[in-house]
Amino acid sequence: MSQSLARLPLVLEVFTLLFSNQWMGRWQKKWHAQKRLTGSRPGRPARAQDSQQKKNQQKPAQGRFYERIFSLRVTLWYLIFQRLNFDQTLAAVVANLREGGADRLGRRRRKLSRRVRSTKTSAYNQARQRLPLELLQEALAHLRQGLLNLVALAPTPGDRPRPVERTRQLLDGSTLALLVSPLLAAAYPPASNQNGASDWSLVRIVVGFCARSGAVLSALEGAMQRSEQAMAWTLIEAASAFTIWIGDRNFGVWSVAAQAVRHRQDVLVRLTQARAAKLALGQPLQSGEDRLIQWSPSGRDQAPLGTERSAVSGRLIYVRLQKNGQWIHLWLFTTLESKGYPVKLLVSWYGQRWQAELHFRSVKTQMKMAELDVCTPEMARKEFYTGLLAYSLVRAVMWGAGERLEGGVKAISFSQARRVLLERFQAWGRGVMSLDDWSRELLEEVAQQTLPKRRKERPSEVRRVRHRRLKYLPLKGSRAAARARDRTTKSL
Repeated sequence: MSQSLARLPLVLEVFTLLFSNQWMGRWQKKWHAQKRLTGSRPGRPARAQDSQQKKNQQKPAQGRFYERIFSLRVTLWYLIFQRLNFDQTLAAVVANLREGGADRLGRRRRKLSRRVRSTKTSAYNQARQRLPLELLQEALAHLRQGLLNLVALAPTPGDRPRPVERTRQLLDGSTLALLVSPLLAAAYPPASNQNGASDWSLVRIVVGFCARSGAVLSALEGAMQRSEQAMAWTLIEAASAFTIWIGDRNFGVWSVAAQAVRHRQDVLVRLTQARAAKLALGQPLQSGEDRLIQWSPSGRDQAPLGTERSAVSGRLIYVRLQKNGQWIHLWLFTTLESKGYPVKLLVSWYGQRWQAELHFRSVKTQMKMAELDVCTPEMARKEFYTGLLAYSLVRAVMWGAGERLEGGVKAISFSQARRVLLERFQAWGRGVMSLDDWSRELLEEVAQQTLPKRRKERPSEVRRVRHRRLKYLPLKGSRAAARARDRTTKSL
């Protein structure tokens, strides 16, 4: 209990500073300085920048972003509320605002709930479109730094002192689906075949999860035409030095290792059997063998911009394990030195990589991000970063509450922790309790949402989903074309 109480200030800092006037004011000053430097918002086309510069010359610059009911703080608040809430419609946001769900974020002289008269959702919809994408990215970076500080103070068995542990990120990729529109098709081209283009656009995402807390430390989205390895180069370039990246065979390529070494980082990646045999120069490997090698790029290996095509020094490790009655062959490559990083430790670290698949399941199913209901690429990116921000908030609370449990954060149910956070989220927005009481009750209640104990030898289930058959045929193409086909069929 004393450990959780000691973490109250950090949990409060991680959660509340995102919606404080202090942090929001600093960001606005930084944003306005960049706006004055470029003459417009970052990312605006050249013609729009020229017209905006003329407008700025005609009228004086304003000190605040905009003065409306849905200010920056309120809009950010309700974007996260949408992802946490089970009813993610815009009408649910307006209903919560009218009930006083964000009165704490308004001015003291007049509550926000008293200023809202209409039940329409257009004002909030326009506020979501006005919100800069840079604010969500900065908020995710701010939350990441708070989480790293929170994880760094994790206790060790017996309260023994230990050196500061390096940040380990579980690197993995996935896709998100978007119902295609003209703007989305231009940014995220849908797949096509002999029958025409698909009705769905796919967004490729690459995320780096914290190996200890499960929160998002780095993320990037792009079109399917861009490879996951190339997106990993960007994440590695933006990450801090001495980060350890843990990836599967998809990231077990020379370019990822070379990019990490260039930025003073390390990798622990799995290799395919063919690539491992090539690096071993045809010499057989024994289970538990740890061999020093030089990984030189081949003619097919791509190199990140600015990275020399030189050999990468590392260790080739082969381990043969038995799990659930089946033998597993692991070929690993790492740039970590053998001193301080034995084979047993590296194998256990790579075993944590499967947690990235479970984290993606929570992001897609619990946060309902498998399909994004948007019409523009800008809103797709905002929904993506907002979902990761809400997911990381749940993980931050789970970490603060799970440190005093025997099973740690893995013993807590993510869905139940999300439900508790949503309830406390609404209570904090109404301002019905102090911050200390709010955070203490939040951690205590989340710590009680533990998972049931299961058998250790529980068999793994196949990846299958039951589909309910419908009497209606699937819709392909536009609705106008479907109506034309229907009229033709009826006339016959």
